[in-house]
Amino acid sequence: MIAWKESYDIGVEKIDCQHRQLLLKLNEFFDACSNQQGRDKIEETLGFLKEYTLEHFSNEEELMDEIHFPELGDHRKEHAEFVKTVLELEEAVKTKGVSVLTTIKLNRILTDWLLTHISKCDKLIGEYLAKRGETA
Repeated sequence: MIAWKESYDIGVEKIDCQHRQLLLKLNEFFDACSNQQGRDKIEETLGFLKEYTLEHFSNEEELMDEIHFPELGDHRKEHAEFVKTVLELEEAVKTKGVSVLTTIKLNRILTDWLLTHISKCDKLIGEYLAKRGETA
């Protein structure tokens, strides 16, 4: 389980709220895995991620476009790469079934995304807004 830390907040309430929602789902998946129920929870988690990424990435990219965020292109590439990974995992589950390896991979991907992308890359959006004296 990962506890939400204020340091994960980027300073944009809508985005921070969506990030907290992702952490909640991640923790539900961790909990299921630690109770030997990861196989049952993986399809639900992947379904959530597909919907989440569509809405969340769209919101984030729209905001970055509005504020003329200089790293929008790189950020979009990272989003596309994450979506590709989620779709590949979903396809693997559909064709090969759920395995311990897929549950471990999903755990790793989600943890890495939360700890690396959100706390480093997304944080730059809030810092950029703060430098400009703006809020979103």
